[in-house]
Amino acid sequence: MFQHWILSFLLLLVYAQQIHALEDLPAGVDIEEDTPGQVTINGDPTGNSTLGSDIPITATIFSGVPGPSTCRGNVIFQLTLPPPTPGAGPKQEQCYNLARVAGCGNFVASKEAGCEARLFSEPGCRMYLNTAVFIPELRAVGGMWRSVGLRCGVPAPDPESLGPPPLAGLMRRPGRR
Repeated sequence: MFQHWILSFLLLLVYAQQIHALEDLPAGVDIEEDTPGQVTINGDPTGNSTLGSDIPITATIFSGVPGPSTCRGNVIFQLTLPPPTPGAGPKQEQCYNLARVAGCGNFVASKEAGCEARLFSEPGCRMYLNTAVFIPELRAVGGMWRSVGLRCGVPAPDPESLGPPPLAGLMRRPGRR
């Protein structure tokens, strides 16, 4: 009897979570049940309300290392940049020294802002390590750096001028020979 009550409670809990999840879907997104227990979520990927040109340009740098989806540790540097002036070209890079070694950062902006962060292992933006491009989502960028050079207004490269990927002919799908 007690096991039946527990099972009923768990099923009710799962059902309540499914209803709550359906209420959280954005407009224009629907769920179709393919087979029992499997669903397909349909929606317009370009209709994502988090994307757009009005995303604040932010750089948040942490003391810890990247985790599976977010940065770990304490925030050691946080900056919000003003949007670039349209048609003015790239801004001059601003160098920021960090109080201590950083291990992870989030660089968020719209693609239209054209922002990039150059990461350096020494203060004063010396000893270049890597470049992180600002994107419209939180994505952890790992490494060990002491200074960061930020600039916006960098034009996106023309895909035609980049040419084919260097490993395009060498990549094969798994299971095929």
